[in-house]
Amino acid sequence: MGWYKDISAILEQESETWLAYLYGQQLENLPHLTKKQPRYRSVIVQVARFLLHMLRHFSFVQFISVEKPITFFFYAGSENQKSSLDKAIESLRSQGESVVAVAPSRLIAGTSNNLCYLPLRYNVSDVFRALVLLARKGPALYIELKAHHSPATLWYFGNFCSVYIYLSYFRRVLMNLEASYVVVSNDHNIYTRCLLAMAHNLKIKTAYLQHASVTTIFPALRVNYAFLDGQSALDTYKKCEPNQPKKQRNVPLPKVLLTGQKKHLVRENEKKTSAIGVALNALDDCEEAIRLVRSITEEGVEVRLRWHPGHGRDQIKKYIGAFRDCHEVAISDPRKELISEFFGNIRYLIAGNSSIHLEAALAGVKPIYYELTKPQVSDYYGYVMNGVAVQARSLTDLLKILKGGEKGIHINSEAVRYYSATYMTSWEGREGELVADCLINISRGLKPAVEESDVYNKFIVN
Repeated sequence: MGWYKDISAILEQESETWLAYLYGQQLENLPHLTKKQPRYRSVIVQVARFLLHMLRHFSFVQFISVEKPITFFFYAGSENQKSSLDKAIESLRSQGESVVAVAPSRLIAGTSNNLCYLPLRYNVSDVFRALVLLARKGPALYIELKAHHSPATLWYFGNFCSVYIYLSYFRRVLMNLEASYVVVSNDHNIYTRCLLAMAHNLKIKTAYLQHASVTTIFPALRVNYAFLDGQSALDTYKKCEPNQPKKQRNVPLPKVLLTGQKKHLVRENEKKTSAIGVALNALDDCEEAIRLVRSITEEGVEVRLRWHPGHGRDQIKKYIGAFRDCHEVAISDPRKELISEFFGNIRYLIAGNSSIHLEAALAGVKPIYYELTKPQVSDYYGYVMNGVAVQARSLTDLLKILKGGEKGIHINSEAVRYYSATYMTSWEGREGELVADCLINISRGLKPAVEESDVYNKFIVN
């Protein structure tokens, strides 16, 4: 069984608790995963969740006919990841490159899917192999988790089991397509870590496009090519080096290219609206958020409220119900309104610990850092410290800043460029093209479309 040998070799170097990195290595540092206990806490239910996941994505119908071999295989597991890859995929295809892009059906259902993403679909062999792995390796995994992290066993055992289906699926697909490069925009979720691990095992080159701000709890960066937004990400990733298995792994050290923020954002220097955007994260207290919005509208200012895609239905219903009859408040549903459209309708942004501050500054929206709920670490991404956002320490302070208007808030170009290297350069807004040009040159053995630095194999944008 060649497949079993390949997957066992991967798990020997990088176990399930490292492939399911956030659950196996960082659970105590992620309060949104531990703050509220799951309704059903048992290994039996967790295994059932794993089986249901396979059933939901199972199909007898697989890929449409694809001419092989292909050059680039893309995978997106979330809307944010997809939006960071879209422009590069579009540019590669426009230049005649062979590209296959895959995403879960929920990300492409009901959309125009003009980039021709193929849905994630498991076949009989994928499921069979995953079940064999579960039977052979599941008991040892359970014992390990039970001994070292009991909550992870009862709450998230199914997530660890999903390693088996992802490894099985990606091995089959990559071998069938004969891909030369694997491209992802995430390095810490289970599916992308399994994809990268399998690509390395099959000697396929890997590339990572940063899709959001990074933190020091991320895993050590191990891909062939890392397209980072800016110097800030590189500085942070250097601090992540301890976050890797102690065992010797057959993985590449990255060549890093600083190619700017990848999401398609349009910068408007002259804003025609005076509306305030309030962006919430999943940990913000619902009642405090409602109180904040009402306090702003009492000052005669229009508010556009946008919740995080990770918000639960109950919280969303509270927000909609609270402002249903309030004409001063508009709702921005992230499932319906693109982030660029949201920025186009506001002049200022209020948010706590979120990478949306940087995106706002790039779009010409003035960011204000305000904590609705006290976080474990204030200014997690350093936006206040580095001058991207201005901080309001209290509601009174926030209202004072808003009343001060343009006098109290301005966008610091150098601070923004520290996070996104293409800001105010000829490549701004064309980061997807830049990444595509670099990938094409790399695949042809040519020099990438950016200058090489002699420090840490780092590339910088002209």
